[in-house]
Formats: sequence, structure tokens, C-alpha cells
Amino acid sequence: MPSTISKSDIQKVMREMSADDMNLDDFIERIVLLSKVRTGLDQKGQGISQEEAMREFGKPRADRKWN
Repeated sequence: MPSTISKSDIQKVMREMSADDMNLDDFIERIVLLSKVRTGLDQKGQGISQEEAMREFGKPRADRKWN
């Protein structure tokens, strides 16, 4: 689930971007990046280790846990 971006987050991005350099594409790009970074941080630790993934891929498809 994507992380939410608050009004204060948007205002902070606007303050950080200089008025001379600000354009809509750059602004949206920063907001999207902020959302993706927060989503990634929220999901931290929810995955499986590489070793566990390798063990699962060694099993027949029907026996894999994530099916």
C-alpha cells in the first residue's frame, strides 16, 4: 500500500524548491519519489532473505510458500 503524503509534506517540497527553478514536472517527480521512498521504508523487513528465496525456487512451483 502506498504511503500517504500530507499537506505539510507538499508544502515542505514547495519551500525546498526555489521559485525560479520550480516547474510542475519536477514538483510531481519529487512528490512521487517521496511517496515511493516512504512506501519502501514502510515495507522494510517484510520480505524474505535471499537464502530463503533460493530454497523456495529449488522446490517445485506448486510447493512454494508464496503461491
